[in-house]
Amino acid sequence: MSSGYWVDSELDGIGIEKWQDSFYYGQFSKGKKEGIGKYLWKNRCGYEGEWKNDNMDGYGIYHFSDGRKYLGEWKNNYMEGFGIYIWNNGKKYYGFFKKGLKHGFGIFYLLNDKFVIGFWKEGKQNGFVKHINGNKITYGILSEGKIGKFFKNEEEFWNDFIDNEYKKYKNFFQLDKSSIYNYINSIEE
Repeated sequence: MSSGYWVDSELDGIGIEKWQDSFYYGQFSKGKKEGIGKYLWKNRCGYEGEWKNDNMDGYGIYHFSDGRKYLGEWKNNYMEGFGIYIWNNGKKYYGFFKKGLKHGFGIFYLLNDKFVIGFWKEGKQNGFVKHINGNKITYGILSEGKIGKFFKNEEEFWNDFIDNEYKKYKNFFQLDKSSIYNYINSIEE
């Protein structure tokens, strides 16, 4: 069932589409979801945000049925670009995504003063990484989620890091715990 503004037998403007197990309320253009809208599925998942050509595209918030949520950029129904992924136990990932997977630079908050600052590729840690566990800090390089190298000390890490294409992220790797908390709190505001 569809209702709303119609132009040439197609929804155009604000409208509603209802199916047996889901519904969409928002903007349409030439019969397609286009602009701002909200989609709710039977399994209690929902998306509210920008749409383009019937796809989640632009900025939006997706609520998973188990309590997780993602706030950030979308491209063709995938988490793509910068976003915040929040687990229902409080863990949070602040960083970049590609085709729905962590990809690029990110900061992963693992609770209880534990952080991972580093790079991901296709959902797995890949590249330089800094682990903060309370007052203990370790540095390393991971490849497809597996340990490639741990550095003996911070100086050894910086010597490798500076000669790498990742050097534009140096300031993030230099953050201490309180600065990381300030950074992630500024993102959430």
